Amino acid sequence: MIRTLSAVTVFLVATAAWGATSAIRLTAAPRGSAGVQATTTPDIGLKALGTERPSSKSPRQPRHTSASSLTPKATAPPEPIPVPTPVSKRGPSPFVTVCGTGLCVDDAPFRERGATAYGQYNDPVSEVGLARLADLNTLELVEFDTRYHTLSDTESSATWDRVDAFIAAARAGGLHVVLNLSEYGQSLQAAGKAPVTTDWGPYLNFIATRVNTVTGVKYANDPTIAMVELWGEIPAPNYPKPVGTTLQITDFYARSLAEWKADAPHILASSGGLSYINDAHSGIDWKSIMANPDNASCDVEVNSTGDLSVSVPSVAAYCKSLGKPWFLAAWSSCYGAPRGAWDLDYWSSDSAMSAHARAMVSVASGASTAIAPLGDDFWNIGGGTAVIGTCDIGPQFPLTFAAIT
Repeated sequence: MIRTLSAVTVFLVATAAWGATSAIRLTAAPRGSAGVQATTTPDIGLKALGTERPSSKSPRQPRHTSASSLTPKATAPPEPIPVPTPVSKRGPSPFVTVCGTGLCVDDAPFRERGATAYGQYNDPVSEVGLARLADLNTLELVEFDTRYHTLSDTESSATWDRVDAFIAAARAGGLHVVLNLSEYGQSLQAAGKAPVTTDWGPYLNFIATRVNTVTGVKYANDPTIAMVELWGEIPAPNYPKPVGTTLQITDFYARSLAEWKADAPHILASSGGLSYINDAHSGIDWKSIMANPDNASCDVEVNSTGDLSVSVPSVAAYCKSLGKPWFLAAWSSCYGAPRGAWDLDYWSSDSAMSAHARAMVSVASGASTAIAPLGDDFWNIGGGTAVIGTCDIGPQFPLTFAAIT
């Protein structure tokens, strides 16, 4: 049933959701995905398009209001939690683990229901409350540096103290987080460095060994972190502005995934959502990248008709043959004029947005693929007003919000 939420209803429901003490939602029901990033300026946006896509969407929209109106502020940070005792591979684990073609937590199936949290990092309590209102269990942090694509900010206290607070709020709210590190590659590129031949090892080690200033838990030992995604929507070698050759990109993923596994063996890592899979001439060797044993899942994004009709079934079938999960790592229902018949990001009304959202929920259920994905993330969950160009999904679009809850 479609539900239209008034501002008062939203506030009351969100307040109740934030006060709930239930644990992370473990379910075999469908859903989950995300992981988008920018290759343009802050004013243009983060989600690069797929094979047919000549322009990119603009997630950096005016935010006239925030989700802060939906949930109360936290009165105190969560208490520190102990470092989990390493567990046997044969026993249950508090960490998110791969179970065949799916995920588990404590030996129980875990299907990710997620969204990116872009633009909400200064108010994590409200963002967590909105995610709970939408019945999500995961929030993906992408483009979380405080200074846009500035290499000196990628390890700054300003950036990581804010990430610490967000992870702590997610833990207190019973959610997982995904860390999408795509902006590090883009920051290297902006600084004039070769992003895929530069060794990411020191940066990955910095993250894995960091101790959260709120919870007191080292990142490598924090079950709140479900996964790290390296670089989704990496530019294709045979497209404009490539970041490396086919071999260099494949080697980058192999090297970086191995480095993360050595630093944080309990936290899953993946390539991040790949685009251009529907173009055999893009130069992305997606099969080699996905077959890498250190790559926890096969991540693909849906931004175009080609992504949906070619990339998704191809990835699902290939990863079924590998015996590993695939991940609907990003999709969107943005409010604006479609950019062409190929475009699956922009929709002209709440009704059209909600129809696309329901279609993506169906894909996330595995209804049309060889195996169901481990889940999906959509771009982006956020409150505000229904302005043209926004990709935020929240109560401001009642039909679309109902479709994802």
